[in-house]
Amino acid sequence: MCSAGCKTSPGLFLAALCLALWQPAIACTNATVQANVKISSTQGGLSGGLGDDDRFGVAVAAMDLDGDGVADLAVGANQGGANRDDDDGGSYPGAVYLLFLNTDGTVKSQGKISDTEGGFSGALDDEDRFGSSVAGMGDLDGDGVADLAVGAMYDDDGGPNRGAVWILFLNANGTVKAQAKISSTQGGLNNSAVDDYDAFGVSVAAMGDLDGNGVGDLAVGAAGDDGGGTDRGAVWILFLNADGTVKAQGKISDTEGGFTGTLDDYDMFGGAVAAMGDLDGNGVGDLAVGEPKDSDDGYYRGAVWILFLNADGTVKAQAKISDTEGGFTGGLGDGEHFGASVACMGDLDGNGAADLAVGAYCDDGDGLYRGAVWILFLNADGTVKSQAKISDTEGGFTGALDDYDSFGRAVARMGGLDGVADLAAKKFQYEN
Repeated sequence: MCSAGCKTSPGLFLAALCLALWQPAIACTNATVQANVKISSTQGGLSGGLGDDDRFGVAVAAMDLDGDGVADLAVGANQGGANRDDDDGGSYPGAVYLLFLNTDGTVKSQGKISDTEGGFSGALDDEDRFGSSVAGMGDLDGDGVADLAVGAMYDDDGGPNRGAVWILFLNANGTVKAQAKISSTQGGLNNSAVDDYDAFGVSVAAMGDLDGNGVGDLAVGAAGDDGGGTDRGAVWILFLNADGTVKAQGKISDTEGGFTGTLDDYDMFGGAVAAMGDLDGNGVGDLAVGEPKDSDDGYYRGAVWILFLNADGTVKAQAKISDTEGGFTGGLGDGEHFGASVACMGDLDGNGAADLAVGAYCDDGDGLYRGAVWILFLNADGTVKSQAKISDTEGGFTGALDDYDSFGRAVARMGGLDGVADLAAKKFQYEN
């Protein structure tokens, strides 16, 4: 599978990967940043534990674990995990951090889930990349504590890099009391569903209860799926049981699930997914799907699809947002990877349609690959009525971004730390 990453400079990923928090004004269409807070190995109250190459922040999801009314964060670090000898180039099982936040966005306490910490008793192998994606699932088991879906995009169950998703049933302190694995060989997924190098679990999104059985369901991206052509990508809709196993499934790709849009080789449809609520009012939740290597009007500019779903998880209609379609007029450059991350922001402008945050983590801004986040104010048909950009030079963001930071690699709506819809936005950093 071709990598979704942008061009890298020589050197290594640093461990001090961070989150920037910004707060757009409510019921307006400029979405400028009021304030920002950075969480890294040296800032924001995080108390150590990050190492070189951890990729802390490769995925983020909001959930209120401790019931204090303040959104907390699940943060993927998909190359980190156990303290292993990295000298042979193996390792990288992955990990997830649970950050309990103060109202100012700083960390008041934290926990870590890996193959040696946090009560997790599942088996992780080298290069599984556990933490590639995270999604708060609500309370699946009815114990009053939110649960978590975690992608492990390079898990090898059934074949190399097929991928997997773990359902983690959590305690209020962020430790794991039980887990269920969904892969080619476990959890009720059809054994022939996922192929080698599909990267099932590169993205996950909680869809709510699509089938009305009282249990939340899950969208899972498989950006390396070859349906219709090489790495065109796919999204799986998994209807879950209360124990985290799959009772039914559907696939959306270039050849399945009612999708009639055009995908090309290496588009990596499913590289990001986000539940959008019921945009069209048919009583079924809809889905945003990132396609970070779409090449409309230029090389790897990226795109986002809005999928209007039926109750069985098939597509009844779709709308594409790219440099040339869907009303987007922001202007994208080659290689920006618009659509590498997506997050529903709720209805920011009060027009009755949910709006969308979209990461373009290879945007050049005022330097190379500094990254950006776009806020798209949507119409009910999934087209864009206006947009605002947050970057090193736009949107009121005052955090320091450097070349190759890849701000916007992950985004998550925080649910209003200060009573307004806030956003966590991930940045990577490279060292020359």
